[in-house]
Amino acid sequence: MGLPPTKSPWLRIEAVLLIVLGIAALIMPLFAGVALTLTLGIILTAAGVIGLISAIAGRHHVHLGWSLASAILALLLGLFLLIFPLAAAVVLAVLIGAYLLFDGVTIIGLAVNRRNRGDKPWGWLLAAGIADLVLAAFLITLGALGAASLIGVILGIDLIFAGAALFITHASGPRVAAARLI
Repeated sequence: MGLPPTKSPWLRIEAVLLIVLGIAALIMPLFAGVALTLTLGIILTAAGVIGLISAIAGRHHVHLGWSLASAILALLLGLFLLIFPLAAAVVLAVLIGAYLLFDGVTIIGLAVNRRNRGDKPWGWLLAAGIADLVLAAFLITLGALGAASLIGVILGIDLIFAGAALFITHASGPRVAAARLI
């Protein structure tokens, strides 16, 4: 089943923003890595606090033990990320490596699917998928070595490839890519 044609500029705007953010992450890789770690820490800490309040306030409506366990886990992980952002960056490097490995495989699958349908820009998707696999291998093997900077560099490269693939895929014809590339 084919995708509907579109003239929406939003995919092109998203592609350009991904490229710009990727370049910014490459220019400031340590900042990007630590910022990513701290942002995740803030989100998890807030989720933990809200989860604790919700579990206690709604203890008659939810299973208190499981709700408290989930909230405390989020809170502790969030605080760890906020208190030890560089150590947390090492852990995140391994997790991001696993994500890039999975994402690379799925993007390559999308590229093969597009090639089988006769779409011309499938090569760019293949390149983005291969880039993800290379970055994943790099991250997983060098996890502890400059992890915060490494996360920023990997994030920057991934955003640039994803933005370029999305831009070229969108610009090549009237059909819109169905899957997010990042």
